[in-house]
Amino acid sequence: MTKVDVMQLEAGMELLEDVYDDNGVVLIGAHSLLNDVHIQYLKRKQIEFVSIRSADTQADLESTSTHMVTYNRLDKPSDVEEKYQNTVHKFKGIYNEFKLGRVPVYEEIQDILEPMYEAILNDEAFTRKMWQIHSYDDYTFDHSVRVSMISGLLAKWCKLDVKGIKDAALAGLLHDIGKCNIPDNILNKPGPLNFEEFKVIKTHATLGYILIKDIPNINYDVMLGVLQHHERVDGTGYPNGITGNQMSYNAKIVSVADVYCAMTADRVYKPAMHPFEVASFILEKCYSSLDFSMSKTFLSNISHFYIGHRVRLNNGQEGEVIMTYKDDPARPLIKVGESFFDLRRHIELEIDKMLEF
Repeated sequence: MTKVDVMQLEAGMELLEDVYDDNGVVLIGAHSLLNDVHIQYLKRKQIEFVSIRSADTQADLESTSTHMVTYNRLDKPSDVEEKYQNTVHKFKGIYNEFKLGRVPVYEEIQDILEPMYEAILNDEAFTRKMWQIHSYDDYTFDHSVRVSMISGLLAKWCKLDVKGIKDAALAGLLHDIGKCNIPDNILNKPGPLNFEEFKVIKTHATLGYILIKDIPNINYDVMLGVLQHHERVDGTGYPNGITGNQMSYNAKIVSVADVYCAMTADRVYKPAMHPFEVASFILEKCYSSLDFSMSKTFLSNISHFYIGHRVRLNNGQEGEVIMTYKDDPARPLIKVGESFFDLRRHIELEIDKMLEF
């Protein structure tokens, strides 16, 4: 693996691996695009070498040719957004097929996900940018594609093989397919549901399982992911109130992805929570209703995507996320001007808003 001297780093280069200090704390996460602040920070921490994947220009390539670094241009944001929008649009067609009572063939659904599989397995540029884009289509379709993407990534972070990653992504895509049989006046209600309406909504997991079980070639693990994605390890979920040892591995993956996506999305009756706020929620719930190990794996990996984002703190100051911590991914290190605030120690400070998310 290629190492580059920190003194030779330039803004725009991409880290190939996490950078750790002597205590095993992540300083900057893998796949971060380095800026001048990152580089100066690495120098202050006396880091000598880092693994670099890419830079933006041919001059970068020539200046580091002795290290045999391979450089790739990242997709433009418009290219990434187009890929994402296309996936959402195609899924809308599949959803409407189910709604009309026509069950799509397995290959049609797989065709939708092929670009997604490729992105999850090989394209870090896509996965890094997808957190910043949203479809302009209906929430149901945008949410399903986003849950699919995150489910596949989480499966990858959990070290599953390619088949396991694809099954997780497919279960994520289809997890809410049962909602096509929920009355529109309930599904699209611009406000919280009452008790009776919620009882109807809760049937969507079972309805989804019934819809997809007759699709030839679909994996049983995918079916369980759809059926059980609202179950909880402490038995408080639905439709059957099963506990963690009865839940499929796939369902545990999709449940974490579903919670994260739902809470970070704007709804008519509820504004989106920022990712670090959701991380705090998941950390609290992973000790009870969500799978502990899977939740920690998810948060420790996803937090890397927010390094470099600007935030506003609850004291009104604005700064940049410099690094995140595996032991507490909800409370990162923030640089405000020339000062650094470790939110693990400054318990009076909270991130109030993500300014570039």
